[in-house]
Amino acid sequence: MSTRTFVVLFFSAMALWVIWLLFATGLSYRVYLHDGAPDKLVMLAVAALGGLMAARYKVLRRIRTRFLVFCGVFFYLIATLWNAPEVWVRMRASEIVHSEAAFTIGHPGPPYARYKHCEAGLRFYDEFLKRSIELCTRDALVPPGARSVQLEKRVSSRGAIFTHYRFMSATGYPQGWWPVVRPSR
Repeated sequence: MSTRTFVVLFFSAMALWVIWLLFATGLSYRVYLHDGAPDKLVMLAVAALGGLMAARYKVLRRIRTRFLVFCGVFFYLIATLWNAPEVWVRMRASEIVHSEAAFTIGHPGPPYARYKHCEAGLRFYDEFLKRSIELCTRDALVPPGARSVQLEKRVSSRGAIFTHYRFMSATGYPQGWWPVVRPSR
């Protein structure tokens, strides 16, 4: 293999890896896993096993070199696999389910960037996931006296993707459906 071919393949693989990281990380604002799922522990175990397998080669004679190889492979696999359960839920979620829950509005809302938060957070307890959820919303969308929110989500055996929500007014009439989207920056 020529040097030029190797460089092209290396940078193509790195570009695909960065695209994967951006795609998988971008799902975290609306994909939620079941409470108590051991997914992160499994990812740590897989990364540790991959690091140990990479560090066991006889070519690596020094302990320091083996340790550096273990750390490099471990952190590479952690970065690659950390959001894999969310991607799995996104790919496998097919059944559309509607539910209703009592809610509260919190200020500020959940973070969507390192130092930025949503204007308001729609907080509720989801019975299917058995955990508290907080979605981004705006104060202007909440009708006065609203007591519950209807949720539309796609579910799989591992978690759910929240797609739409709408508030129920104090008189019991539903408002329009609002998509669960990342807030504009």
